[in-house]
Amino acid sequence: MARILCIEDDETVQHLFGRALFREGFEVHYAWNGQEGYEKVLTLAPDLVLLDLMLPVMNGVEVLRKVKENRRTQAIPVIVVTAYGDEADMLMHSITALGAARYLRKPVDARDLVRQVKQVLAEFPPVKGRPAAPEQLEVRKGCLRADPRFRTLLIDDRLAATLPEKEFALLRCLLESPGSVATERLLERLGYEPRQGDALKQVVHRLREALGPDESRRVTTTSEGYELIG
Repeated sequence: MARILCIEDDETVQHLFGRALFREGFEVHYAWNGQEGYEKVLTLAPDLVLLDLMLPVMNGVEVLRKVKENRRTQAIPVIVVTAYGDEADMLMHSITALGAARYLRKPVDARDLVRQVKQVLAEFPPVKGRPAAPEQLEVRKGCLRADPRFRTLLIDDRLAATLPEKEFALLRCLLESPGSVATERLLERLGYEPRQGDALKQVVHRLREALGPDESRRVTTTSEGYELIG
């Protein structure tokens, strides 16, 4: 499974891209500003980076430059996705000169994005022996945060609960997804057999209790499985 890092500060775009890639079986990770994005390139060693240009803290051009100047990361293909208007054509030459594999202008159709990602991965096959995704990285979604060091759930940066192993694994999986997660995938992530759907439902129930009664943060049942609203 190829690992994709999407560096994008627009939540709607993150959701669109992440959902499309997740459905295709990709392992998707997110960063919301350029500095966070570059740090995750170093720690996650993704197989491909989707990079917006208009980012806070550190702009996309600087992120691309740092990625391509670093010997550890320079082989990672980068697809630049930008909303720049009239300047886009001029920027394209500069971006490709810096080493971007593709340059796409927003709005980008999700199916076209997936096609481009697959093409680039075929041109730049994932490197074998890369490090596994760090399990000690915090995962955030909206006001929710999961800290794997202590298996804690934080809401608005305040400790809400310390979770058992299964509940924390469920929380992490739901936080990592921009949309609904299929029941089959959750069963696999939690170490259950396909026939153990009732056990998963019990874990979901206990996680809902930990999240509390506030309807703005809840685990919803979908046609595919479950989705965490945060």
